[in-house]
Amino acid sequence: MRLSVVLLLCSLAGILGGGALLGLPALGACLIFDSVMVGLYGLITHDWRLPQPVPLHGVPQSVEQIFDRVRAAP
Repeated sequence: MRLSVVLLLCSLAGILGGGALLGLPALGACLIFDSVMVGLYGLITHDWRLPQPVPLHGVPQSVEQIFDRVRAAP
């Protein structure tokens, strides 16, 4: 597991533990804060590049190639 994920989980446990010691409203606020931070972490670390299709031999890659094959057929 990556170190940043381990540190994030330790932070989550510490924040929720501290909120539990202060009371139920503080625990709820800590849970909301943790949810927002984990969501931001996911957005920041996500790889936004789209996967490139694997070219297959003999398989048309576009609609134009399909039409060209149909036109060329006897």
